[in-house]
Amino acid sequence: MKIWFRLMALAVLAALAMALTACGGGSSSGGGSAGGGASSGPVTLEIGSKGEELAFDKTELTVAAGQQVTLRFKNNSAVQQHNWILVRGGDAEAAAIANAGMSAGPAANYLPADKSNIIAESPLANGNETVEVTFTAPAAGTYLYICTVPGHYPLMQGKLIVN
Repeated sequence: MKIWFRLMALAVLAALAMALTACGGGSSSGGGSAGGGASSGPVTLEIGSKGEELAFDKTELTVAAGQQVTLRFKNNSAVQQHNWILVRGGDAEAAAIANAGMSAGPAANYLPADKSNIIAESPLANGNETVEVTFTAPAAGTYLYICTVPGHYPLMQGKLIVN
């Protein structure tokens, strides 16, 4: 099933790349094109949880540095809560955010009071709920995204690649 999701993601990305090419590379919404920098138009990314598994349905997303990004997160679980948090830093910072989130609790979206290492955060999504967060993509690099609901971080993570 994991391969099916990857193939679908590749098919969507290929279709999107062809549509962007056909448009002449102007200011287009919906594209995750590489190398566009701040001149790239806004993009909407869609990601979800994998049913009752503690996993995101996409473990890699790509945007351009400076691009306005709206991330739409669909919690496909019927019973579990999830969120989507973009981390500034690496594994150590992600673990610290997740650990501090446990004591912060659901009222604080399972996030620490000190959000200096958080680039973007979705609201906490209940079962079968869709939430959004809009942010400006950071400088080029690879960034972790995680779920900070207690016990989810070790399994629910992925990478945002910023070109």
